Amino acid sequence: MEPTRPDDGELIVAAGSTGRDGSVRTSTTTLALPPGSRLGVRVDPRRWCLGHPDADGVRHPCPDDAEIRHGRACTRCQELDPYRWMHIAHRSQWPPDQALREHLMRPHWLYVATFPGGQTKVGTAVDERKRARLDEQGALHAHWIALAADGVEVRLWEDRVSQQAGIGQVVRPAAKAAGLTAPIDLAQLAATHQRAVERATEALTGFGEAAPFAEPWPNPRDPAELTTGDIHPYPDPLSEGCHGFSLASWWGPAALVVLDDAPELRWAVDLSALLGHRVEFGDWATASPAVQDALF
Repeated sequence: MEPTRPDDGELIVAAGSTGRDGSVRTSTTTLALPPGSRLGVRVDPRRWCLGHPDADGVRHPCPDDAEIRHGRACTRCQELDPYRWMHIAHRSQWPPDQALREHLMRPHWLYVATFPGGQTKVGTAVDERKRARLDEQGALHAHWIALAADGVEVRLWEDRVSQQAGIGQVVRPAAKAAGLTAPIDLAQLAATHQRAVERATEALTGFGEAAPFAEPWPNPRDPAELTTGDIHPYPDPLSEGCHGFSLASWWGPAALVVLDDAPELRWAVDLSALLGHRVEFGDWATASPAVQDALF
């Protein structure tokens, strides 16, 4: 495939969902992708810097239009990001950026989330994004377990849960998509999640000012849809080539999609793999490989 030239393609800056509906956003527009809609793209395999936010959270394009190989921003844009120290502020000197200081001084929630693949993580959310932060994760189960006065305190609690309860802080989008293809036992996953919540709240009991509780998150998606029929890994790397499919449902950055030549099957794809790539939208179609449940 001839790569899409940078001046011909649109830069993908966001992809995912905060509920049942999702979208792909470019530097100039947002393409809404509710269930039943179609996405067709030709993807340039090269990746570009996504730019940086300012103190008000407004994202600005990369001034150098820099091509990158790792991460989501070039060195210059990383240095321009006032929030770059947010996740380690509690382990370092007080951050100098006023925007980050103001962000960290707001109340923050601590949560535990479990995903369809059985992975569990502990994470944080600023108060005004309490619900949205979990909605965009694509979790199966989640509980808010503590409310901190600020973003420094909540990250101390987060580290405490990781160290004492053995719960990690990251589940990569690719792992979330892969988890959708595993056999789903809803009862077992609910039990796994409940044990994680119990370990996390136990780790926080008596720790500083923490007063742990367990407030359930209302999942906007239907977990039962993951138990009806097999779900297969998307057959091709989304980071290059031509792709086209219909959206069946969204699970955070991942989605279940249907291919034109195998409408009876569902495929799990990590749409965040498009981030930083330039694409041309069009009427392309992904060919389905032969899979066992399609043959028998």
